Amino acid sequence: MNEINLEKSIKSNKLIYNSLISKVTEIIYMIALFGSLIYMFTIESFLKIEINCIETLIIPVITIIICASIIYWYLKNDKLYREKNILNDENKLIIEKYLFQLTEQREWSFTKNSEYLKIMNIPMWEIQIGLYSKLYLIYDNDDLLLNFSSYGFFGLKFPFNYICNRNIERKLIQKIKTKIKNAP
Repeated sequence: MNEINLEKSIKSNKLIYNSLISKVTEIIYMIALFGSLIYMFTIESFLKIEINCIETLIIPVITIIICASIIYWYLKNDKLYREKNILNDENKLIIEKYLFQLTEQREWSFTKNSEYLKIMNIPMWEIQIGLYSKLYLIYDNDDLLLNFSSYGFFGLKFPFNYICNRNIERKLIQKIKTKIKNAP
């Protein structure tokens, strides 16, 4: 069974999962985590706020900014990066060869390898923090859709690596373009 719905993902330009249970679990986890963080760090600070003393606002404001950033990263984590007009039969073979080179050079492995969808597992020590990461590659006619996501406990999305994940996506696309450009 596929973990993502390929047609809906292509149409919406973000990863759409077949399992509603895991997505609901993630949302409950995020609400509980950030609700408790906001409560713990801000409730007492809000009670101590003095109108004349701006220093009493520092902890609540910083906490709210951090929580809002992480929630934003979580909501944007499933977005697919679309590289237009990069796929043709020749380029597809170059991309496939490059992906297999990655699996040979590193401890990366394919969990799904079909004609239109490729999912690679990346162990945590290879890239960043979290338990593991996944690279999603979707072929949509002439376009390549790419998403790099990190996962934490219980297979839940790990939003703390959002900026690093987008950077890895850009580097992979640059590397693929270079391989295509330098191909004989």
